[in-house]
Amino acid sequence: MGKSLYFLGLRFWNDRTEGLLQEMDEKGGLLAVPSAPSLGQAADDGLLMTAYRAADWSVVDGGYVALILRMLGKEVVRISGLQLIEKSIANGGTGVVPMKERKILWVVPNPEEEERIRFYMGGMGYDPDKQGFYRAPFYRSDEEFDDETLKQQVREWQPDWIVLCLGGGRQEKLGYYLRRMNPGGEAVAGGEVSEGRERGPVIMCTGAAIAFFTGGQAKIPVWADRLYLGWFCRILEKPSAYIPRYVKAAWHFPMALIRERGRWFDIPAAR
Repeated sequence: MGKSLYFLGLRFWNDRTEGLLQEMDEKGGLLAVPSAPSLGQAADDGLLMTAYRAADWSVVDGGYVALILRMLGKEVVRISGLQLIEKSIANGGTGVVPMKERKILWVVPNPEEEERIRFYMGGMGYDPDKQGFYRAPFYRSDEEFDDETLKQQVREWQPDWIVLCLGGGRQEKLGYYLRRMNPGGEAVAGGEVSEGRERGPVIMCTGAAIAFFTGGQAKIPVWADRLYLGWFCRILEKPSAYIPRYVKAAWHFPMALIRERGRWFDIPAAR
């Protein structure tokens, strides 16, 4: 188990990305990648906060969250969704996890994204028979995130990794219900890798991160991501979509901090 950082009642992985990926692959479970906008939203969204607190791992993704934590005197290892994809899938599976040997189920928002991922994975030499896809509907209520159609596909196809490519605040709710398919930490039966996992398949909530490699979004340079400028690249690409989101986060995240100030650095109860 790597080093941990506790914040807002959540446990964040605070160590090297490679160690996190290796532990995820060995044990299975839910990885949340909360951003400032979704952390602000979670203060008024019971299911989202439940999903975050039920995750097996969380990482400090957003530069804004990392900056706040450092202002509060904490040493923070920032791990973005972009880094997670880069060091697991976009490197051709040559890192600490041999991803070309894993069955990956991609949960995508539309057919265009599915085609881009298919083309990209094929170009990287991944076996198309080990790539599964599920086009998520537009979930209109919290109850709909308990998606029985998706859960049935997971039972039948037995993926090793499930990559959720949906928006922040939505994918975590979906991941929460998928994780609850193994509430007692029982291994998933049937798959060569999943059989040895304590918590079933890996469920990774990295949203649109894969789109920066497939061409679905303008690619964020590595230097920009590491200098916390990913938000600026997104604004340059789609100002009408991202300016309102970040303006909202600039208000709601500090308000969440004020409301939860008694829980800033508490240690979550054991699950």
